[in-house]
Amino acid sequence: MSQTSEVKTEKKETSKDVVEEDLDEEKGEEDKEECGWCKWMKAGGCRAEFQVWLDCVDELHKNDRDDVEACAGIMGPLWECMEKNKDYYQPQLESIQERREGKASAEKKDEDKSA
Repeated sequence: MSQTSEVKTEKKETSKDVVEEDLDEEKGEEDKEECGWCKWMKAGGCRAEFQVWLDCVDELHKNDRDDVEACAGIMGPLWECMEKNKDYYQPQLESIQERREGKASAEKKDEDKSA
């Protein structure tokens, strides 16, 4: 009789454990899934600085916010690190510069239209 109750108890625990493990695995898989750009950013010399910025953005997303500009205040150390490691981060630095130039050009066109 004790063998039967052990089996029943074991099955209950096993079912519960399986469900909990499945949930843990799903959460782990979400954590492991990372965009290619994030992997690239972390592979350079600015992993720690990038992680600080990424944690800020992730916290915004957890709170259903998309205004990543709110994390701009912590970009300074990341930007400085990227400048120090230009050999690796040059494509990203160029992309940022091009967007800035494009934005400035668009703003100038808007000023010209209103003048």
